[in-house]
Amino acid sequence: TLSRQPRNYKRAFGSIAKNMRSMFLHAYQSYLWNKVASHRIETGGSTEVRAGDLVLIEDKPKGKGGGGTSGLRGKSVKLLEEEDVQEGKYNITDVVLPLAGNRIRYPGGSAGELFDELMKKDGIDKACFGRMAALDREISLGGDYRKLVCKPSDVTWESLEYKDPVQPLLQTDLMKVNGIDITASTLSENTAAEISENETLFGMVVGFSLPPSAYATIALRELTKRPTSSEYQSKLELTGRCERNISNNST
Repeated sequence: TLSRQPRNYKRAFGSIAKNMRSMFLHAYQSYLWNKVASHRIETGGSTEVRAGDLVLIEDKPKGKGGGGTSGLRGKSVKLLEEEDVQEGKYNITDVVLPLAGNRIRYPGGSAGELFDELMKKDGIDKACFGRMAALDREISLGGDYRKLVCKPSDVTWESLEYKDPVQPLLQTDLMKVNGIDITASTLSENTAAEISENETLFGMVVGFSLPPSAYATIALRELTKRPTSSEYQSKLELTGRCERNISNNST
């Protein structure tokens, strides 16, 4: 399309499949959110609220006027002032950041300023989302809110020892149907000696629940303080010191 009409960017974008167009838009929302979230943690920490934060004060379930896992319906936010911080009514798990759109509220302080700076670098501003909605409903972004910090619930963990590095540590449904048991056993008190003398492997099975739009891979990254990138994971060894092929700079 651009080869025939070099400046008709709208038509060129419209020639992309609808689901792919949506992916581009949502990716940009996520890009902004991730940048601002990193800035908020770096400048304000991950334990305390501060003036200028947005907190979610209402999030109705789907059956009671809410929109389910996504969307703004049933959600209300409040922009914190210094007085709210001093009262101690809210904590870090109440803080949200917006996915950019024409129907959301932006935070104050440096987090709100960063939204403006990032958009300006890309040649747009917050008002662009309203103009997009007026021009073409297909590329309209109302926006949404996502928790800055999610606290997992229903957390369980179990330490196991096993011999085969590729054996499963959880019984799959197929294993249950075929009556195949897990051969790993709960960690004994003499683990350190057994690992060094008998090449026993050590593993941990972790279970938890997360709210919608939160990812288990990121929760495990924060728990283990190890990267989730394919480059890092591909260098891990199944036996012995699993990170022996990874330099300190990689972690």
